[in-house]
Amino acid sequence: MKELLEAARRARERAYAPYSGFAVGAALRTASGRLYAGCNVENAAYPEGLCAEAAAIAAMVAAGEREILEMAILGSGAEPCAPCGGCRQKIAEFADAETRIHMAGTEETVVTATLGELLPHRFALRDAGRENAPPEAAAVVRARAPGWNGGVALLLGSGLGGIAAALEEAVAIPYAELPGFPEPTVPGHAGELVLGRLAGVPLLCLRGRVHLYEGRGAAAVLPMIRSLRELGCTLLIVTNAAGSLRCDLGPGALVLVRDHLNMQGTNPLLGLRGETGPPFLDLSALYDAGAGDRMLEAAAEAGIPLATGIYLATLGPCFETPAEIRAFRVLGADVVGMSLVPEAIAARACGLRLVALSVVTNLAAGLAPAPLSHEETLAAGEAAGEGLLALLRAALPRLAG
Repeated sequence: MKELLEAARRARERAYAPYSGFAVGAALRTASGRLYAGCNVENAAYPEGLCAEAAAIAAMVAAGEREILEMAILGSGAEPCAPCGGCRQKIAEFADAETRIHMAGTEETVVTATLGELLPHRFALRDAGRENAPPEAAAVVRARAPGWNGGVALLLGSGLGGIAAALEEAVAIPYAELPGFPEPTVPGHAGELVLGRLAGVPLLCLRGRVHLYEGRGAAAVLPMIRSLRELGCTLLIVTNAAGSLRCDLGPGALVLVRDHLNMQGTNPLLGLRGETGPPFLDLSALYDAGAGDRMLEAAAEAGIPLATGIYLATLGPCFETPAEIRAFRVLGADVVGMSLVPEAIAARACGLRLVALSVVTNLAAGLAPAPLSHEETLAAGEAAGEGLLALLRAALPRLAG
């Protein structure tokens, strides 16, 4: 809520309200985790101006999004500012009755109500004009690769995108062409979906991810993971670059993640109202034990060293301090990184089986002989890519079977 109110406050500072003298800012959060804000704009035909809520909604729609998860409205009076009747109906086009609306003014008091409480009898033609709506991401993929019939999905972490080049009969689609797919901004994450075959197994490869430290909410991963389910994928293999908390696991080591510790302070299911899985999701078997065992068997037969361990996720973008690493070792962590957990929880919520592989790119702070850097992560990830590719070639036929 604080983030929404701050965005609304910044928008209110830019309001154009010379006739009423009442400036309003509004901000909303969408299913992707993005924030959109707007302010009121008046003209000489006052009150026939543009409300702040409508401005924020217009920004959301222009960006290609259609679902409001939460909204904040900030007026310039002492009392909390509620949306007018017309704006309540505009909000209802893109939100459901349980969507929370936070209302505030210049005082500290914030009043929160659901849209259903503000607009108990709403009217929305949800499917009107649907034949002209832009296609969903899964429809775009099927149009570009009509022979795709479902398979295994693979998400590649920092420096590991080169594995996608090994796919046969490959079809590549940039995330920018897939509605709802979050585009990465970090080097080493191409932002591209590649369909093909590896070791004879149909494989949907995601080259890159977004991270919380890029300023995106954890829910940003949901449209991408939902699309995997819609495309017939039942198993997701998530890879990531990680620092090692064990001196016996140096750069280049591969680690099968058996469980995780979430220190990111957030969750992709925050604010959802039951549309993705149960409200309280059981994570006791988050990482599929059977699929993990088959991965270990394939590695042993191929002579590829594969350790097992616990992954600890931090928010980033800073690397951890030596004191934090000492604490994480006490907690039982083996590797540490800044990703994996949002996609893992989203995959579980969407009913996908999950396998996670960490590629060790460095020893963690306090154990490493030199300062840590993202350049080192990318270089080590690329160097370890050959070993990861060999493991995937050995394991995919078992996992697909």
